Amino acid sequence: MYILNKIVWFFLNPVVVPLVGAFVGALLLKKLSKAGRILLFASLALLWFESTLPCVCLLGLPLERPYLATQSVDTLPNADAIVLLGGGIGKSDKMVYPEMFDGADRVWHAARLWKAGKAPVVLVSGCNDLESTVPLLLDLGVRREAIVVDNESRNTYENSRFTERMLNESGSAHHKILLVTSAWHMPRASGNFSKTSLEVVPAACDFNTYNAFHGAKYFWDWIAPSADSMMRTNFLFKEWLGKFARR
Repeated sequence: MYILNKIVWFFLNPVVVPLVGAFVGALLLKKLSKAGRILLFASLALLWFESTLPCVCLLGLPLERPYLATQSVDTLPNADAIVLLGGGIGKSDKMVYPEMFDGADRVWHAARLWKAGKAPVVLVSGCNDLESTVPLLLDLGVRREAIVVDNESRNTYENSRFTERMLNESGSAHHKILLVTSAWHMPRASGNFSKTSLEVVPAACDFNTYNAFHGAKYFWDWIAPSADSMMRTNFLFKEWLGKFARR
């Protein structure tokens, strides 16, 4: 299933679709085909739109908006564990320290919740997080004995199932968790976790789209294409696909 998901995503990727359309349209232009011209123009227009801030906001704001009220530590209840979904940090063999990406907010927020006494354990779920996320948690003051690592999960579905299994192995029949991930990822993540036996309380951070939306000060910020906007469109579109695929 994991490999199949990767294959399907490749062919539905927001970058691949317009590029394939533009390529086919260019081939049809050799025959002076009207359909070729229309396809080429539509594909390039789609590629431009996907590279702009309006597309990012169209996809991202509805995902992040429901979790604006769950940002503050003070509004969140105590739980049995803080479940931190990886993906915001990377580390290669030649790097001494982990590299922090946008999603590193997740690690900071998990440490913040632990220091506030919201749960006794931080369960880190994701591939390579033992080498990347755990060192940062330690730097932020979380004790090593309070950190549990699931270093097998490759995607959000496996995050939810492996977390459920690890918590259930502790012997308790019911567990409440504070689920920490990026706000744009929370709908898909909480949807997967809601299908387990765990009681899930979203603890969102990394409001990527809202920051981009409020950071746009000039007219050209909204119409100029950028690689950054295309990257955001790419992962936000994936969230929507995952959200509908669960139904």
